[in-house]
Amino acid sequence: MTAEEEMTDRIVDLKGVSRVIPALDLTKPERYWALMRELRGLVKIVKVSWVTLLTIGPEGLRKLILDNSDVYFLMDAKLADVNFINGLIAGRLREIGIRGVIMHGFVGSVNVPRVEDLDLILLASMTSGGELYDANFDYVIKIVKDVNAAGVVIGGNKPNLIARARAILGSGYVILSPGIGAQGVKPGCAIAHGADFEIVGRAIYESSNPREAFIRIEDEARRADINRCK
Repeated sequence: MTAEEEMTDRIVDLKGVSRVIPALDLTKPERYWALMRELRGLVKIVKVSWVTLLTIGPEGLRKLILDNSDVYFLMDAKLADVNFINGLIAGRLREIGIRGVIMHGFVGSVNVPRVEDLDLILLASMTSGGELYDANFDYVIKIVKDVNAAGVVIGGNKPNLIARARAILGSGYVILSPGIGAQGVKPGCAIAHGADFEIVGRAIYESSNPREAFIRIEDEARRADINRCK
């Protein structure tokens, strides 16, 4: 059974199943398999990136996905080219087994490709800098519906933008928020303002016990309390 045959859920179907998405930005190939072994049975979604692809290569990534066929793999590609090129890259990532791709929203709806059986998630606001993103925030949120994207990425340290996106998008789209842990955002605070998932990297993979770290952060995220985040 291939990864594609076993993992059939779209990311919107995983809302509430898990709150934490580990980000795997590791520079040693063996650590990918070691970390996934430690997190086995706990994680439903993991985020990989160009760091992953440059470290283990396309075939390594394909093998990692096949070895963890019960996990949804999300590629933080941050695509920002014309539609044709974005479509080529997204299509190749889907062939490897990737189920969702993050791309820049400010490139406009005309450059968001349609790839069969692939979730596209638009980056609306980053955790640092981001004047260009925030200046186009309302536009990006609008085109999420226009292009039938799966949702948006909004930095966890932007609670007002998270709440605004949720009010506009409703419950049919996902909001993913990075910046949890190492970048200073408390677990559960993005969720308390309307996010569905919190992306956590270093606080998990740099821990002496990643499994315990994941369990603790997942528990905190599930007990999201807006009063604790003030």
